[in-house]
Amino acid sequence: MQTVRELKGQDRFLISAIALVMLTCAMPSRAWSASKSLWVAYSQGGGIESYSTKQLKKSGMPTPIEISTYEDATGVAFDASGNLWAVVNQNDIVEFTAAQLKDLKSDPSPTPVVIITTTAGAQGLFGCAFDPKGNLWVADADGDMILELSKAQLAAGSATGVTPTAFIHTIDFAFPAFITFDQDGNAWVVSQGTSRLVELTASQLTSGGTKTPAVVLTDDGSGSIDLPGEIAFDKKGDLWVPNFSSDTVVEFAKDQLASSGNPTPAVTLNSAVFDEPFGAVFDSKGDLVIMNYHNAKIAKFTDKQIKKSGSPAPKATVTGTGTINYQIIFGPAS
Repeated sequence: MQTVRELKGQDRFLISAIALVMLTCAMPSRAWSASKSLWVAYSQGGGIESYSTKQLKKSGMPTPIEISTYEDATGVAFDASGNLWAVVNQNDIVEFTAAQLKDLKSDPSPTPVVIITTTAGAQGLFGCAFDPKGNLWVADADGDMILELSKAQLAAGSATGVTPTAFIHTIDFAFPAFITFDQDGNAWVVSQGTSRLVELTASQLTSGGTKTPAVVLTDDGSGSIDLPGEIAFDKKGDLWVPNFSSDTVVEFAKDQLASSGNPTPAVTLNSAVFDEPFGAVFDSKGDLVIMNYHNAKIAKFTDKQIKKSGSPAPKATVTGTGTINYQIIFGPAS
């Protein structure tokens, strides 16, 4: 089983001088309005870019607004004030304010107001996600753990050698890469090294250490969980998973998430647009947006198109500018 780290190594062989990255973050409880932008973390040829909802309404190759300060962004998350936090260079966590995001047209290379380097994850930090309390969780893929930076640590500003308030390990973590929170504040983590989805309850997140996951989901033998990318919850609490290796996007119903096992997906999508699907997010209307890893295709499916298994044609397909794409998330318009 290949991890994205191994795939990235292949990319370095094929494309010279590329710094590659990964991660995800999403808060399903946050309902950004339909007027917000889609933000993309990618590494080749840029770092973070945004597309307006107007640009996503029809197929084409729109010009995004970009943050060109960094060329190696692994993931992005928005705090409650609409400030953008990003993992960059697999090592630093940076913040751009909402005001800076609105001014990107005139200043596409803003200086982060906060730069934090932790004591963990030497070139191994990938994913980030805010919990309901405003603490930022980051996946340390190299360390096979997830770590927490408290709301207070983020507010303290720039610092080096910051010790996270919690480190959490499980026997099921092997290259943990993406994190998202369900409606109850439980963390779901993608373990790419074993193609598993791992749940840690909100109560387990109150302290560090080695934990026994509440739920572990594995492949049912059909490629249902096959090098999964960024995962996302819909409004009903169902979990959607893009599978890099099997070129599918699957749904596990909320009741299938209650216990460990290898459930058969409630819905399996095999759209022709899927080519190493990796990023996944829902907009406020309940439409699903998927982004491919290499070819920068952003496909939007309406809520009605994803109610049952099949091969739907996207409502719109937008071609982005990057070719090594990781997390996507809706946030404030730039």
